[in-house]
Amino acid sequence: MATPQLIDHTNFNTLLVQSSNPRGSSPDGNIYFGDNGLIQIITAEELANVDLGSGAEANPLTNDFGITLRGLYSFENQERVSDETLRTFLRATKGTYYPAGAYEFIYDGKLDTANSSTGDDRTKVRGSGWKEHADSGSGSQVNRIYHGVRSLNPIEATSQPYRTITADTLEATLEAATWTDFARTGPIDEAVQVYGDTAFGDTGAGDFDYTTDILTVRVRTFGNFPGETTSIASGINEMQGFSGGYGIGESDNTANEEALADVWGGAAVSPFTGMTLEKLASPQTETGFNEADGDFTWVLHNTLGGTAQQCADYLDAAEVFDGDIDVGTGTYNGKQGRKWYTYNAAGRIITNSISGEGLFIEGLSAAEKQKVIFADDAGDTKTYPFVSSLEINVGAVAPTDPDAWWHVYYEDGAGGLDFDTANAVTVNDASGNPMKGNVQADVSGVKINTDYDYDGNTQAGLPAGVDKDMVVIVEGNGVAGQAITYFTMTRDTIVPVTCAPAAETNA
Repeated sequence: MATPQLIDHTNFNTLLVQSSNPRGSSPDGNIYFGDNGLIQIITAEELANVDLGSGAEANPLTNDFGITLRGLYSFENQERVSDETLRTFLRATKGTYYPAGAYEFIYDGKLDTANSSTGDDRTKVRGSGWKEHADSGSGSQVNRIYHGVRSLNPIEATSQPYRTITADTLEATLEAATWTDFARTGPIDEAVQVYGDTAFGDTGAGDFDYTTDILTVRVRTFGNFPGETTSIASGINEMQGFSGGYGIGESDNTANEEALADVWGGAAVSPFTGMTLEKLASPQTETGFNEADGDFTWVLHNTLGGTAQQCADYLDAAEVFDGDIDVGTGTYNGKQGRKWYTYNAAGRIITNSISGEGLFIEGLSAAEKQKVIFADDAGDTKTYPFVSSLEINVGAVAPTDPDAWWHVYYEDGAGGLDFDTANAVTVNDASGNPMKGNVQADVSGVKINTDYDYDGNTQAGLPAGVDKDMVVIVEGNGVAGQAITYFTMTRDTIVPVTCAPAAETNA
């Protein structure tokens, strides 16, 4: 029993058999040569069994695996050796071995399209490109040119690649372009028409010449890193009737663990229900960076305080949505648009600036801002001063005392600005407010959280950007006793401290 597989010049003689009848008229083989130069590729999807010489067995020619034109060319050569009826007609195919996978259908030879119950037979060709000529076979009378596209990197079997051909790859051009899915999901090995001329009788060929334009190929599946390349990036400066390798693929984005339905659409959940993308009528200026202020045309509104990664997940969903993703006055198709971000080697999110339009993400906590590098409209990168999140565990007793308070001091400041003196300095948070307050008012569960500007704070005469010794006190009035904890503020995203007073026993 023959195993379905790609049919090429190495195995055609055992996997192909000429049909004496065309499709629709009880075909008995998987390749049919018509007397008008028409070739039919009859796959298992329409003819389950063929006789390859040992009785009926499964047709090894399938829509999925397909056939190379070199295999078809070799098969026509073989059949013309013994089929004198076939000899009476001009041959349909011609091989040209440079560039790779280049073939021609001559003397008006062509693959069947209108009568195929399994789709255009051209979509069943693999690893090949070709030209289709008019009756004369003259090189000047070309009806069509098909350029073969093969992906070189992994693509999941269920992912749908798509493409467009444009004169340039500007963002506005790609937004306005017509995009077309490849005929199959998964790895790409199909041909794309890049030239058409109706002057020689092929009325369906169209009249265009895209051979010197740019083919853009994409694959975007939520949960995977998107893949994209162009003919130029793949070293193909002119798309002709040959097959080329394209450096496109995808891989699992392990940082994105969300379900698409939870992120985008009517069933979305918090915090994604608080996220929208907007292209502003005029750029907004953002401040507070280590670098100079930056102007941003695009903004991701994040009203429910999603994390940096959750915002990235939302951008992933926007990239695969085939419709308008801009809540502003304009229209912007997500699937046809830009990639919104990348990751650097350290795992930080870098927003993209394209066509002079950068992306800013609102609503991030001080700690989450550390995970993002923003690119503004000028393409300049912006980062926030490092902010350490101080997490104080006050225990179970202090939150039950309405008079319990908490307070953070520098342990050892410059010039006598020390704790346990009249010159003790209260530590300010990242917003410039003193780290102190009422426990019941500030606690969440058993923890009080506050942010510290590690890279910018110069209180108590101490330099910014260094570790500093601090003291936290939590003290009650009749319900909770006192606890005091000495700790060091370090350049870490979260600095956990426990300062949990026991119940008061002496009041």
